[in-house]
Amino acid sequence: MKHIVSALLFCASTLIFPLLTFGAVPKSVDNPDLPYSVYNSFEEVLYAEDAKYFEPVRISPIGNNRQPWYHGFFFYNCAHHELQQFDPSGRYMLGMRIFIEGRKVQPFDRGEIGYFDLKNGNKWTKIGETTAWNWQQGCRLQWIPGSMDEIIWNDRSHDGKSLVSRIYNIKTQQTRTLSFPVYTISPNGKTALSINFERIVHGGCKYVGINDPYKNIWAPDEIGIWKMDMQSGKKEMLVSVREMAQVMYPEGLPEDTVNGTLYVFREGFNPSGNRFIAFLKDARQTVPGRTSARTEGFSMNLEGKDIKYFYREPSHHFWLNDNEIMDNGYHQDPVSGERVRGYFRFVDDGSGRAKEKYFDAPNGHITLHPNGEWILTDTYNIDGEIHLYMYHIPTEKFVPLNKLTYKLGGYLYPYNPGIFRVDLHPRFTPDGKSVSIDSSHDGFGRQMYMIDISKIIDNPPN
Repeated sequence: MKHIVSALLFCASTLIFPLLTFGAVPKSVDNPDLPYSVYNSFEEVLYAEDAKYFEPVRISPIGNNRQPWYHGFFFYNCAHHELQQFDPSGRYMLGMRIFIEGRKVQPFDRGEIGYFDLKNGNKWTKIGETTAWNWQQGCRLQWIPGSMDEIIWNDRSHDGKSLVSRIYNIKTQQTRTLSFPVYTISPNGKTALSINFERIVHGGCKYVGINDPYKNIWAPDEIGIWKMDMQSGKKEMLVSVREMAQVMYPEGLPEDTVNGTLYVFREGFNPSGNRFIAFLKDARQTVPGRTSARTEGFSMNLEGKDIKYFYREPSHHFWLNDNEIMDNGYHQDPVSGERVRGYFRFVDDGSGRAKEKYFDAPNGHITLHPNGEWILTDTYNIDGEIHLYMYHIPTEKFVPLNKLTYKLGGYLYPYNPGIFRVDLHPRFTPDGKSVSIDSSHDGFGRQMYMIDISKIIDNPPN
């Protein structure tokens, strides 16, 4: 597939997009029959002045000055079935209500778990609480795949000494507890994958209040990639961190592991649930308070066997099918040979090389539309603004949804907010006609919004 693209570079660590020079302000592709704007590149989306934007409608209440309420889904998934925010009918919208902003999470900071009834005035129903959450991945709240009734999230045990998961049934209004947290759940809802959350070094993704007993060991045998039965709660370790270290360093384990932490960071099932991808991070402390990390992605089956190298420095990604993943990152363009930031297609063949580049663009959180024709994604904070847009794969056209001001503490914040950032994490409703996001653009802190995109889906570019 040939693409009309521009050479863009984006630094994810500083969240700065370089200023590009144009001879003229980019104009939307001329098509008066379409009720939205269409562009030929992300570069044009970024600098457009005539874009037709879609207004986000806030679903969550803001509380009051004395006790503000903040809400989010803290979404990050990598397949259609994962981390479902909505029940299959699309009526109930999951969320977490929190009461702090702009500081590190403490063990006593609780979040309220509940859902909004979109057919009953967005009525909020609280179903539980958690003290196991973080700024970037929440508590892994999700509707259990294949279930009309069950919702799961992570929590700490009642004595505060371990991590567990809670399952709530909206019909019986009963909650049961599994003795281990979850990261993701198989498409049939029967099997969960998990990681050791207490070991995570990546900023804003750790559960505080639980100590890592192996923090002084670079690659322990006792922790790794876990599988758990969703009914019995029985768990088993598929492969240890130590074993994965030998896969990551086949020529021999490194000697310079002082102040290093090797750990499993992310996991995600393919659409059939017979394989999954796992991120392995080798984090090293460079100076006090700072770390650098090497990250690699591997795929394997549900027995922890047939391990294949997927690619280096995996970032936000999405399974296209059982054998292919789309990833946004710095990768080698299979045509030009240059390493650029963009959206690429990888095959689970062990080569570690991208097979195709979709388009150049800065880092964003990827979701594929149920009809397979649209990529929904966003950007980080670019000079105080976050861009939300879609890419139409058949026509290679870009459709902007909005350009949202980034605010922290109610004020415009054009800098990198670090772990306190509010990423949009866009996700589709089950019918694919609306988009849900977390955002702070109204100045009320993190809140949840819906955007009607039916006019786009019903009338795609041609």
